[in-house]
Amino acid sequence: MIKKIVPIAGFLMLLSACAPVISQTTMSTVDKSVSFPALQQNPDAYKGSVVLLGGQIIATTVKANETWIEVLEKSLDYDQKPSDADQSFGRFLVRFQGFLDPAIYASGRKLTVAGQVEGKVVRPIKEIHYTYPVLTAREHYLWKPEDVYSTPRFGIGIGVGVGGHGSGGGIGVGVTK
Repeated sequence: MIKKIVPIAGFLMLLSACAPVISQTTMSTVDKSVSFPALQQNPDAYKGSVVLLGGQIIATTVKANETWIEVLEKSLDYDQKPSDADQSFGRFLVRFQGFLDPAIYASGRKLTVAGQVEGKVVRPIKEIHYTYPVLTAREHYLWKPEDVYSTPRFGIGIGVGVGGHGSGGGIGVGVTK
């Protein structure tokens, strides 16, 4: 009996590890036909739509009863994680109700958000006026900072030794985390 339960439990854990970070309930409200380039070009045309976006946090601004986060858009992979690619279609703003600590929602962190399109805001970036699509967050996920050693590393080693009473050899395989 236990021999059957262990593989099933392992499979369920593996399946949950690959699960999307935004709930199915929220995802059922997302308009998947809205691309970021289309939203960027005409945010007002999508007012009221719920979209799923992600990217890298540029800045977090705390106001009286809300927090605004500026995000550099990045494409999302199969589990809704923003990519590491040096490609982006632009920037967007997300408005959250309440306080989100800028020390936690810090520049460089990755964010995935499902939010309702509220329109646009024009703000300066250096010497230009930039049009940001604005979302009001419904659900979000802040990704943990990447750790160089967070994924398993595999190694194979071969050794030969000569001692006082003979010689020897060995082969080893190791996994470190």
